[in-house]
Amino acid sequence: MTDEKQLEVLRNNFRKAIGCCRKKLFEKEDYGLCFTFNRLSMNKIGCIKSVMKSIKNGFTAEEHFKAAENIKDLFEHSDLVEQHYKKKKDRCERHNLCVSKIKAGYFAYLNVVTWGNNEGYIDLYLSREAE
Repeated sequence: MTDEKQLEVLRNNFRKAIGCCRKKLFEKEDYGLCFTFNRLSMNKIGCIKSVMKSIKNGFTAEEHFKAAENIKDLFEHSDLVEQHYKKKKDRCERHNLCVSKIKAGYFAYLNVVTWGNNEGYIDLYLSREAE
């Protein structure tokens, strides 16, 4: 199991590597998905819940963060597999589950949540199977 210090180093390295995407528009016109990549996205991808989901699926924390460094490319080459809406107190969120095949037996699942005008975030976990 990955210890907390190692996770923090991986998170910091990820944030440095992905910093060029911050405040950039992520868009998939064919699915009507559009949001600005932000700090919330970086926090979601690096949170223990996302990392542990990848680990539970047979990957290491290092593999999780290495894949996450390519989040824009993964998003652009993903396919929408599920969509639903959630009503919140102050907004209605559109939840989109997308999948991107990295290589045989290696998939990135992207949870893209959008609302309002280009607002939202993206989360990621790895899986060995197409769900």
